[in-house]
Amino acid sequence: MRKILYGLASLVSMFAPFALAEVAMDEGVLVLTDANFDEELAKHEYLLVEFYAPWCGHCKKLTPEYAAAASVLAEKNPPRYVAKVDATENKDVAARFEVKGFPTLYWFVNGQKQEYSGGRTKDTIVSWIMKKTGPVSQEISCGSVASMTAENKLSLVYFGSFEGEMYDSFINVAGGDEKFTFMHTSGDCASAHGAQIGSVSVFRSFDESPVHYGGSADGL
Repeated sequence: MRKILYGLASLVSMFAPFALAEVAMDEGVLVLTDANFDEELAKHEYLLVEFYAPWCGHCKKLTPEYAAAASVLAEKNPPRYVAKVDATENKDVAARFEVKGFPTLYWFVNGQKQEYSGGRTKDTIVSWIMKKTGPVSQEISCGSVASMTAENKLSLVYFGSFEGEMYDSFINVAGGDEKFTFMHTSGDCASAHGAQIGSVSVFRSFDESPVHYGGSADGL
């Protein structure tokens, strides 16, 4: 009996490292393979996956943007993740999803493949994923307007009460636009940014901001 127990203990210690092993990360991006793809996919309700080739020029251009997006998404509550697969090394999973060009990005929801229609920059990747996984507009505090808008190339911020024609129009636009990151905050924050209560403003990381919209709700 003692020999059997020792034998079982040895087997447990032998396989424990594999059971506890976590998926590798490369600059915050999950590294998926033929061996771990299905297991890792099952852990995530939502997951953006890039199929790439190391020699691909477009893939190399996407790499820093993808990693930067992963960093931003990891700080969200709850965190979101992106993953990648070297299709030249993991040919089984690449063939299964009929990957024919590089980079190919697919959006997985509960393990089911969907088309990814977002952009290939940090801001557009983050914006697209956030809209697919959470509210179309994020409520922020007065004190975080500057820092939150600074994280994105283009932000559209609504100042005012969360009701009425302008707010409803703003939310409607947010649900269908992939260019801007949408945020809404109290009307008490408006004056600090030169905005009017019940209005929207465009914040740009590359130019003078904000730019205020003075039109009607119908024209938003």
